[in-house]
Order: sequence, then C-alpha cells, then structure tokens
Amino acid sequence: MGRIYAAVSNKGGAGKTTFVTLAAGEYAARNERVLIIDADARQNLSGWWRLCHNKENVPANIEVTTASSSRSLETVINRMGASFDLIFIDAPGVDTSLQSAIVRSADLVISPIQPAIKEIEAAGQAAALVNQINDDTGASIQHLNLRTRVTVTGRNMEAYRYIRPFVAGLQQADYRTALCETELFERNVYREIQNGLGTLQMQELTDTVRKARTEVRALIDEIEERHQAHRKDRAA
Repeated sequence: MGRIYAAVSNKGGAGKTTFVTLAAGEYAARNERVLIIDADARQNLSGWWRLCHNKENVPANIEVTTASSSRSLETVINRMGASFDLIFIDAPGVDTSLQSAIVRSADLVISPIQPAIKEIEAAGQAAALVNQINDDTGASIQHLNLRTRVTVTGRNMEAYRYIRPFVAGLQQADYRTALCETELFERNVYREIQNGLGTLQMQELTDTVRKARTEVRALIDEIEERHQAHRKDRAA
C-alpha cells in the first residue's frame, strides 16, 4: 500500500483541489504512480480529469477516481491502493463522517490556508480533528498547514501575519501540527490548468511556468522532508 495524503479544510474554496493537482503532477513527474480520490461533492478534480481526456492532455502516472462515502473510500483504497506509490484524497469542504474517515485513512493531512480569518479557523478545525482521531485511536497522523493564494501585497494583511502565530498557538496548546515554510502564490497558471490542460509539469516552460514549477518542487521537497522526519520520530 502506498502512502496516503489528504487535503482537508472545512472551508470550501480553500485551495485543496489546486494543491492536489499541483502536487500530484510533481510526484508523477518524479515517476511515482499517483491515485487521486475525489471525495468532494463539487467534483472539481473529476471535472478537470474529464476535460484533460477531452482535450487529450492526460497526465502520465496519474489516475483519478471518486468516493462519496466512507464505505466507497475504503473500497477504493483496498482495491486500488496497492497499485500506486501515493494516494491523494481531496476531502469534502464540510465536517462529515466521510471527512473523518479520510483523516483516519491518511498518513499525512495538509490544510491549505488563504490569508483570511475563516480560512485560518478552518485549518484549526482540521488540526483539531486530526489530533482528536490520533488521541482516540492511538494513531500518529501528521498535520501540516500550507499558505496558499499568497500575493506580495497580501503579505501585509493582518490575516496573513496572523497565520504563523495562530499555528504557534495551536502547538502551545499541544496540538501536533506545523506550518510549511514554502508558500503557493496566486498564479494564473494554477487556475488555467483546471481547464483541462493536464498538470503544471506538462505546460510549456515559460518564465511564469518555470517560477511556478520551482515553487511546487520546493513545496514537495519540504513536505517529503517533514514526513520522513515524522516517520523517523514514530519509529524511534
């Protein structure tokens, strides 16, 4: 069974789907076999996948399927998981039994945060859910927060400046969570690929795409470094 990563936030439009698409493309470019499970009722990932097929921009090393319930999620993982190195799950943007099942199945949960109070609160709720499940089951699911849709001017916003101390406050309250140092900026190319253009890694290497790819590579390197450290801590 491959490792399982889930994008979780109780706020719709937080950036989960964009993150999953970007990350899956990077892992696939590194020759990992990636299964994306679209468990969000809005089915944005499934729509992207259909458009990719319609426009003949199907990424290599990626498959997409859906799960609409805890049972179907378990069935997909058991039936398909052994064929992939990595499973990415795009969770629903509401607190449901399916969201809890997704967290329980995951090795790592990542919560995108845009610089807005409701987004920050939603990431805090995701951290609380992960920690509750860890406490209740004895699991050691890792939780990371990812700043996304960042702009240069947005860095001066009070909400943006609040993200780091907010996560630090969760840590002081004994929540096992952390903040990624790598950020995803607001980039047109991230929106454009949702129109069936495949993955970021398939785009013509313009200056804009080069910057975006550098950003995504740095993010995936950081996620893997943090996850490997977490696994070593668990084994110690």
